Amino acid sequence: MAKMKSLNITVLVDDMHKDHLLDVAKNLKDQGFVVNALLEEIGVITGSVPSAALAKLSTVPGVSAVEQERTDYRTQH
Repeated sequence: MAKMKSLNITVLVDDMHKDHLLDVAKNLKDQGFVVNALLEEIGVITGSVPSAALAKLSTVPGVSAVEQERTDYRTQH
């Protein structure tokens, strides 16, 4: 069986949930997210998730944005 690709993700937590970052992180874990770091001061959670579970992350209460790690850093013209 092929191993599912894991994606590095940054999650931005909305202002109303920044004081409940641990709860948001727990809810993300329930969706398959593996937490790497909690940046409480700025309301950001970093980690990874199987590619098949990526879409579920944006439905977690308190999640404002989900961004996949960029690998293409070419200058745009």
